Amino acid sequence: MPLRPYQPRFVDAMLGALVEFDRVLGVAPTGSGKGVMAGEIARRCLPFGPVLFLADAQELVKQAADKLGVWAGVIPQVEMAEPNTPSRGDRLVVHRPQSLARRLGKWPRDYFSLVIVDEAHRGTLGTQAQAVLGHFASAQVIGITATPFRSDKQQLATFYQTIPCEIGLIELIKDGYLARIVIQSVPVRVDLSEVRTRSGDYREDDLGEAIEPHLAECAEILAEHARGRRTVVFLPLIETSKRFVAACREIGLRAVHVDGEDRSELETFRRREADIICNASLLTTGWDEPSLDCVMVLRPTKSLVLYSQMIGRGTRIHPGKENLLVLDPLFLSDSMDLIRPARLIAQTPQQDQAMTEVLARGEQMDLLEVDAVATEERRRKLAEQLAAQAQRNMRVVDAIEFAVGLGSPLLLDYEPTMAWEREPVSPKQAAALERMGFGLERVSCKGHANKLLEILFARRDLGLATPKQVKWLVKLGHPDPYAATFAEAGEFLDRKFGGAPKPRVEREEPAWAA
Repeated sequence: MPLRPYQPRFVDAMLGALVEFDRVLGVAPTGSGKGVMAGEIARRCLPFGPVLFLADAQELVKQAADKLGVWAGVIPQVEMAEPNTPSRGDRLVVHRPQSLARRLGKWPRDYFSLVIVDEAHRGTLGTQAQAVLGHFASAQVIGITATPFRSDKQQLATFYQTIPCEIGLIELIKDGYLARIVIQSVPVRVDLSEVRTRSGDYREDDLGEAIEPHLAECAEILAEHARGRRTVVFLPLIETSKRFVAACREIGLRAVHVDGEDRSELETFRRREADIICNASLLTTGWDEPSLDCVMVLRPTKSLVLYSQMIGRGTRIHPGKENLLVLDPLFLSDSMDLIRPARLIAQTPQQDQAMTEVLARGEQMDLLEVDAVATEERRRKLAEQLAAQAQRNMRVVDAIEFAVGLGSPLLLDYEPTMAWEREPVSPKQAAALERMGFGLERVSCKGHANKLLEILFARRDLGLATPKQVKWLVKLGHPDPYAATFAEAGEFLDRKFGGAPKPRVEREEPAWAA
């Protein structure tokens, strides 16, 4: 089975980074084949020493072992009850940090050459995970996470040294590897203010009490927006799931329930004798049904991992499947931790808030369209603020103004993630930016300068107008200054200035370095 084009790119980037660093983090969304990529990493690394794969949930251990074994060509030794637990001599080991932390005494500290941490945002910094990683301190570590949120990555930067590759959900949707996601906000006003928290997430029993009065309403919404779609509904409790099935059947919807004790209805759903399958988190992992084209989340959560897993059940492509419809109830909550659809792609709180405000208008919108609308609205507001300021100095290019013109969230909301990114702008970066005409007052740090220079040299390679040209194109009323080519900009400025001396807009050479 061949790798998808982005998968070897991810693997190459992660392994390449191990030449310079010992602890590297990769970002890839649910549905990207993280297990396959981890298997390929293990396959390439096994000739150099044993590999340990850490998965922090029991159901993920077996799932990971299956993928790793296929790709690595080695039968993994999986954490099991004694006497079959992994032991010295095993080349590929899949274990939970929770149980391995209790058995570290039997493992030499230098036994593993590589540790792969699945779901790194929750499997790296915990006490037991840190005990395991500390015990095998001589091993290099590759963490893989699905979260694009910058604050999550900033926490992980206390352990990982660099992020060599980020595969975005947007990229995989645009390239046709995952289904388009359409969001429909629905007016289910479940009040979460009295729901307590346990282990960082809402308590299921409190959620059941909060949601149960709204089950009939939710069934009606499902009938209105998703009748005939292949739908999975996530609820907080088994009894809540069963009651929701009853509410659906009362209005003529073909719904079934599954749980850990009775999975017989999985086959009913597979045979298309039911359109809706309901559960209480049973189907978040280890269940693949690519024909699913609707997900309804009636189990609000503060966990991006859980939310991504629920939505990820429907992101796979399938013949005849046009998109994935996500029915998003407008839960009432003052908590900024409540995960909403925007978090699937938002990288900053500002982007998350802007997208959530667009979705709250109640229109059915493609998630990528939501991102574009929110970015444009924020860009326009910032542009208005800049326009209201005093006359700008035409001798220098303002980094924030340039980011506003590009509509680039990566520049508008830039925050450093890794430690090196927080360092001051380097002399070579400063020289390169000043040569391109930029003032340095609005360039916050080394990482910000690096991101800005990456974009500038990508524009140069595409033959687009230089920053100095763009500044004059904006001032002189060009209809699309940021999309103009270098040659088009020169011709436009020639026409505007006639025989008068033009502003100097020489091509910059890539003489910058970090």
